[in-house]
Amino acid sequence: MQHIAIIGARGALGSELMKVFRDGWKATGFDLPELDVTALDRVRRRLEAARPDVVVNTAAYNLVREAESNRDAAFAVNETGAANVAAVAAELGAVCVHYGTDYVFDGETARPYTETDAPRPINVYGASKLAGEQRVLAASPRHLVLRTTGLYGETPTLTKGMNFIQTVWQMARGQREIALSEREVCSPTWTLELARQTRVLLEAGAGGLFHAVQEGACTWREFAQAVLDIGGDAVAVKPKPAGGAGLARPRFTALANARLHALGLNRMNHWRAALEEFLTGESGRRLRERTPG
Repeated sequence: MQHIAIIGARGALGSELMKVFRDGWKATGFDLPELDVTALDRVRRRLEAARPDVVVNTAAYNLVREAESNRDAAFAVNETGAANVAAVAAELGAVCVHYGTDYVFDGETARPYTETDAPRPINVYGASKLAGEQRVLAASPRHLVLRTTGLYGETPTLTKGMNFIQTVWQMARGQREIALSEREVCSPTWTLELARQTRVLLEAGAGGLFHAVQEGACTWREFAQAVLDIGGDAVAVKPKPAGGAGLARPRFTALANARLHALGLNRMNHWRAALEEFLTGESGRRLRERTPG
């Protein structure tokens, strides 16, 4: 039985990975404060004691706006932390799985990005994540980097408190209509689907860079309208007028799972099918029950 160590096991993605690898694998979870990816000695000590075959790193500094004024903190986790985990995994002969982001691209395209498109981040968060994935891929050809985007699931991220779906429910409560931006287009992805895709890739022995998102793309306004429609909420989501100058964010970051399709390993559903499965299942119902307000 293979042994997998999951860093960030209590987070949004890590908690789903712990479920997905519960059967057929030995899964060990780590999180703060016992394992801080920015501390190389602590990473080495914990992983040497565990001796896993696979190390999955879900730790990330994902506060996009705050990263602009906290550049060192963002790079400490997203580059140095990623490099630490990848290096120790390589020392132990283990495969490292790392998660990248659509924000490595500038958004100035009219088609979904593939793995062969040149990255060009336009903010600190994107730059720090690009630096991290480069360090991981350089550490070993066996390591995996999965770029993804717009994660949602039963467990909200620890740093943000609520996910986008919960925010939509709160905004819509007692309203006939709400307004959200149509400026950004991406491929919102269910954390459980991403965890399952991770297992498929590991069991196939795949390595290198992959895009792993739900099929298709939408604006955040379209995604919010789907959340409300599927949930039976009679609330319209209107386009929100564009604001003034602010944080630079890429406008179009839909990703194409080109390598997954080429290798016959894609298991990601269309974004609306995945959203409907989530919202109508037990996980979605539990999330709604826990949404404040």
